[in-house]
Amino acid sequence: MARRLAEYCLLFGLFGAEASAAEFYQTSTPGATSDIRAAELPPESGFYAIGGVWGNWRNRLNDGSGNEIFPDTSERLFQGQLGGMYVYPGEILGGRVASSLIFIYGEHDLTITKTTPARLSNKNTGLFDAYSDLFFWSKSWYDGPPPTAAGQPQPSPDFVPPMPVGLTLGFGLGVTAPIGKFDNAAVGNPGFHNWVLSPNAAVTYRTKPILLDATEFSARVFYNHNFDRDDSTGGFTYRDGDYISADFAVTERYNRYQFGLAGNIKWQIEDDEGSPAVSPTDGRRHKSIRLGPIIAVDFPEYRTTVSLKYLTDVYTRNAFEGDYLQLSFIRKIW
Repeated sequence: MARRLAEYCLLFGLFGAEASAAEFYQTSTPGATSDIRAAELPPESGFYAIGGVWGNWRNRLNDGSGNEIFPDTSERLFQGQLGGMYVYPGEILGGRVASSLIFIYGEHDLTITKTTPARLSNKNTGLFDAYSDLFFWSKSWYDGPPPTAAGQPQPSPDFVPPMPVGLTLGFGLGVTAPIGKFDNAAVGNPGFHNWVLSPNAAVTYRTKPILLDATEFSARVFYNHNFDRDDSTGGFTYRDGDYISADFAVTERYNRYQFGLAGNIKWQIEDDEGSPAVSPTDGRRHKSIRLGPIIAVDFPEYRTTVSLKYLTDVYTRNAFEGDYLQLSFIRKIW
């Protein structure tokens, strides 16, 4: 029983850091989201401000079979995210390149349970782990010139250029830096206390008008490699198994509005390693699928896009279950 409780403490300590950009929640750009236009970069080179706010509300923790573990689990998370992205001038290998960095600050109020002797409840406020796209390369094959090409009509309050039709592919390398607040004697830490390297690929395809102005299919897939955590909750050396995460969206375009269905998949493909990570039957592998609506509004006259997304968990294993709300923006500064 003592060993079992120790394993629970370590497991929930890892879950407690879930809100950082590591195993269960990965921030990515632009605007801390990578669903619509996932493979595309903004049409102009220069510096862009990116960020937004994120909140989630979750009252259930499931085991590897999808059964609820404790009756009193509760989590509330609120984050503010702010950073920048620089789109380099010119082209490399026929494509355009950008780099980005996002910082996150917020509050994490987590209760795993109050039914055990262990202290599995805590509220933390502070800096979360930071995320950077070291580089993201994007190449488009559009039907005709893009809206920003020479001779094309310029955007104004009364004119929103149509989105370009065609295919865009993107490839990047992201990294999560463990700068967040961390206490190995507590759960719900803002920081995850280990580096994560995330090579990724993205695709965006936009059709000619089918229902409204255009239909877009877009996705970005990350392979996330976790490095060792030398001072994890419980005092053990630990490494979370690598996992795949993907953001995707199927949306319709109408004038300056884009709306449809968004989703997120996170699937751990390796068992956790390190004492007391004695793998049970399922290796404690995190698995989750989230779905929900998304709407984005372009203000090309201000070089700004704002989006709002709501997701809910429709499938969870060894993970929390709940609801998520995100408001994000990207704005050209110079």
